[in-house]
Amino acid sequence: MPDKTTLDQSTFEIVFFKIKEDATHEQLVAAAVGVSKWAKQQPGFIDRKLVQSADGESYVELVRWSSLDNALKAAELSYSSTDCAPMFALIQMDDMKFFHAKSVIETYAGVDA
Repeated sequence: MPDKTTLDQSTFEIVFFKIKEDATHEQLVAAAVGVSKWAKQQPGFIDRKLVQSADGESYVELVRWSSLDNALKAAELSYSSTDCAPMFALIQMDDMKFFHAKSVIETYAGVDA
């Protein structure tokens, strides 16, 4: 469980995207396995989640890194990665929104802090 007395100092990489019209959810999930494998090998990787909107139209990828520097280096390397290429080929890259962020407030169930 996270330390409730200080903010998480990690960097959050947040990516909003849709898949191409000829791609399927199943193809995306299968391709995302390769990205997870690749990410685990990158310096500063903490965790990764790929979530789908309730309407099934959009996805959000949440990746947590130990620092902005590690996040930026991994992002740059990902574009030439053969593990990442299959997933990238399914994404509408022109409409993708990508940014890095830091935590400014954290709230936990059952914690009075």
